[in-house]
Amino acid sequence: MLEEIIDKKTKHGKLSQVEYYEAIDYLLKHGVDKTITKFFLSLDSFSMTKKEVLYLTLALRDSGRIIKYNQFVFEKHSTGGVADGSSIILIPLIASMGYKMIKTTGRSMVYTNGSADRFKVIPNFTTKLTDEEIKNVLDETNACVLSHNGDICPADRLLYDLREKYNLSKNLNFIASSIACKKLASGAKMVLVDIKYGFASLVENYQQAKKLARILKYIFKQNKVKCVIVITNTLQQIGKGIGNTIEVQEAIDVLKGKHSRLRNIASLFALEMITSINKRVSRNDTAEIINTLLDSGEVYRKFLLILKSQGGDVSLIEQNKLFQPKNSIDFTSTKNGYVCFVNSVVLGEIVRQLSKLTNDNNIAIKVNVNVGDYVNVGDTLVTFYYNNSSNLKHYKQHILDCIHLTDLKIKKVNVVKRIMR
Repeated sequence: MLEEIIDKKTKHGKLSQVEYYEAIDYLLKHGVDKTITKFFLSLDSFSMTKKEVLYLTLALRDSGRIIKYNQFVFEKHSTGGVADGSSIILIPLIASMGYKMIKTTGRSMVYTNGSADRFKVIPNFTTKLTDEEIKNVLDETNACVLSHNGDICPADRLLYDLREKYNLSKNLNFIASSIACKKLASGAKMVLVDIKYGFASLVENYQQAKKLARILKYIFKQNKVKCVIVITNTLQQIGKGIGNTIEVQEAIDVLKGKHSRLRNIASLFALEMITSINKRVSRNDTAEIINTLLDSGEVYRKFLLILKSQGGDVSLIEQNKLFQPKNSIDFTSTKNGYVCFVNSVVLGEIVRQLSKLTNDNNIAIKVNVNVGDYVNVGDTLVTFYYNNSSNLKHYKQHILDCIHLTDLKIKKVNVVKRIMR
């Protein structure tokens, strides 16, 4: 039967909702075999209508557990990007403001870290919860972090390797269905999606980002879910640290009141989420409340409560010992000039490779400059945290080559390109 569906698609046919459900049912029963691979390659080659993307999303959503909660719940998703721990800030921030928030997390598909990767650095923290446990955690803390590796959208999880193997990771229809299925399964009624575009993202340019945004807005509208899209570029990192543990530590510093670009972005996300569901709420008043909560340490305390409620051991965080690299070295500039480009893709891949090789989450890179900064000879460009000198020997030149300088004056980068409410 699936072969007949594939034949229909290859003849430029439009598939029905029933046919998409049949394909996903086949995937669940047989796994990723030649036939299901052929099916998704046909979708990639012969395009899909918006309705077909919706049908695929619903079939993926219904492949596993759907969470139902009797209160209004927020969700957030990012399409990737290097050095962005904004979700770690946003989750307890929304919860501290009295709203419910569920964050479904997935592993990274490429060189970027996903929320699931970051939360793994918290000892004993579990993201696999029953419906009753989810309800209890939400009632206690207003927030809950759930893993895509559980029984939520298992068909979508099976497709990760297929998409990577056959270079389908950048297919916008597949990206949209993968994002939306998890958010719809979480029971969210309001979703903010941070669509990142550029060299350090699966979405290559601004035009593609807008196209993806329109697909997502359509899917969520059809399911009566409020959606705000924030389109951001990857020319400038949001955070400074690259690596699971350093990214979590950087977010914790914000939760303790530190001001940074990371704080600004997370605050903007919270502002957009809250004002999108209540037009009567003053943006200025809401922004003031957000700043007050972050400055007071209340959001940090909420973060610890959320971790504890899901079994997390917060002792290292409370003792300020979460990020404890063995060694570090500063790489300094050998010339004067303006920073015109930071190759965060290569930096992210270096950290990922070393972390996998050594099984150490404390390996990290901190980028100390921003695009548009003027640096002098001897200024620190990058700090590399490592285990031993052999790590340094193999990667030193690669790291230095990631910071590009020019004599021409470069403008500072505005991370947020557009907000689609």
